[in-house]
Amino acid sequence: MKNLTNTDIIALDLEEKILNLHYKPGQIITETEISKKYEISRTPCRDIFQKLKSMGLIEGIPFKSNTISLLNFDIISQSIFMRCAIEKEVLKSFLNMVDEKNLLELEYNLKLQELLLETDFKVEEFYKLDCDFHTIWYRATKNMFVLEQINKAQYQYKRFRMLDIVEIKDFKSIVDDHKLLVKYIKEKNYELLEEEILNHLNSGIKRLEKKMETSLAQYFKK
Repeated sequence: MKNLTNTDIIALDLEEKILNLHYKPGQIITETEISKKYEISRTPCRDIFQKLKSMGLIEGIPFKSNTISLLNFDIISQSIFMRCAIEKEVLKSFLNMVDEKNLLELEYNLKLQELLLETDFKVEEFYKLDCDFHTIWYRATKNMFVLEQINKAQYQYKRFRMLDIVEIKDFKSIVDDHKLLVKYIKEKNYELLEEEILNHLNSGIKRLEKKMETSLAQYFKK
């Protein structure tokens, strides 16, 4: 972080706010608004907007308004397909080398998830624990570069996951999915583990399916 400029830090803060849906898909966002909010001039603000546009988080119409990009369900579906294809292979490797330390990590994360649900928590806190849970098998199998590349390519999917968490709030189902994954890892049952990870990664679509056509339709590209 020490090598980041003030412009970089603001861009990262806006990126996080967009991914966490503090700025909703389709919402207008202006350079004037951001300049005032962060007390910066219009020149660095334009650079920030350009960076966010290159990431697909902002869409701009020349001489008109900038908006937070809408969610593209086709890209989201492909992102989930890619995540499923990679994650089941990473889990296969994980099963071949999982040890007591790995299992304790998973169980500790699960316990934190359960404890969090008993508090007045922020959705970002749950999202982080969810991500940390999946990171355990990528780190253990030395596939962190793979995970980093997945994350870079999945800005649409990240917002979709957050939309699932924010709108449906079915945290218990997600935790229950995680418990099943740990159960099958302990049993070294790859067949059921593969089935469950595919179900888990696709569960957001099932939870949001009806709302995507009704109350959340304005957030998606037609």
